[in-house]
Amino acid sequence: MSSTSPSAEPSDGPSLRGDRTRIQDLAGAVLAGGETEDLLDLLLHSARSDLAARNAVLVMPLTRSRWAVEMVDGADASELLGSEIPEHSPTGHALHSADVDALEAISTLVIDPGASPALLGVVDAAEHGLGLLAVLRSVDSAPFAAADRERLDALAGLIALTLRAPSLGASIEIDDERSRIARDLHDLAIQELFAVGMELEAMVNSLEAPGMTPSNARIRSSVATSVQGVENAVAQIRQIVQSLRRERAAATLTERLRHEVGLATAGLGFVPSMRLPPHPAEMDAELPAEIAEDVVAVVRECLANAARHAHATAVAVSVSVFSEGVDRVVQVNVSDNGRGIDSAVQRRSGLANISSRARRHNGWVDALGLEPGTMVSWRVTLPPA
Repeated sequence: MSSTSPSAEPSDGPSLRGDRTRIQDLAGAVLAGGETEDLLDLLLHSARSDLAARNAVLVMPLTRSRWAVEMVDGADASELLGSEIPEHSPTGHALHSADVDALEAISTLVIDPGASPALLGVVDAAEHGLGLLAVLRSVDSAPFAAADRERLDALAGLIALTLRAPSLGASIEIDDERSRIARDLHDLAIQELFAVGMELEAMVNSLEAPGMTPSNARIRSSVATSVQGVENAVAQIRQIVQSLRRERAAATLTERLRHEVGLATAGLGFVPSMRLPPHPAEMDAELPAEIAEDVVAVVRECLANAARHAHATAVAVSVSVFSEGVDRVVQVNVSDNGRGIDSAVQRRSGLANISSRARRHNGWVDALGLEPGTMVSWRVTLPPA
């Protein structure tokens, strides 16, 4: 990828439009699809302009142990683009260990020669690990505020959604399937029908040619060959349709959780943040199917409740698996910065549904008041391996 021009998109900024509306517009652009690099250009430019930064930087993993600046929007693009994060720097250590809290606490980007004030947002790069969205302000600029952190996290979430769009929408798989269908139709059914057409065309020509009227036996043979060809083509088309109806391999727990976060974006107006274990594939393999199903349902219910009732500007989802004594435990925390639980509301069907899903595994759920907002914590003990 290449650096982007600061003039790629006019800035309408928070002063002209509300932050929530702006994020909704960007989320809509991401969900509508398009070229990945164009969407990343748009999001990087938004990060730089909306946060009054000199540069916006996207750091992505080259391998599982190396990270580099893959895109830059700003004045110092030529100096920053392609720079690698030193492995033994605080940023490098935090990336290697997937320490999100440590990354968000870093206030300068190690590759920035000017040591400008920096704000770092973690980008979930799916199977590749973690990436970073960083904004760098000039040395004499105002310090970053809490609202800047929320906005950067939302943009980092949109970048993660953009990077995962092929898997969320299964567009790569769909393109492969389309290619296979086109190939099968061309090589099998269409070729068969083409042969039928040539047979019938030859018969028509012989019927129209003076003095060359074909015999009844020749006509019957040609028609029979054509009918057989049509039947073959129909059978081949049926096989292709049946192959589309075959059940696909089930999505992993990690893929399903990411899908739920993507779906929730439209209702919330921003991308929820999500933290998974450093090696999500191990969680996918460890959780039994019925517990994984409930984990997805709990996350879905909590995100829906936040969209309907919380009026939040930030939602965080955390799924962890850990040892507690001799047991293995899975815990789901979903927190928001909204208006909290209304004590006047007695009937809370969403929380009741979540509680029932905990009880069936001898687990528990709790709703904790935050300042501001709410955290729903759901946890169950895994059965012995």
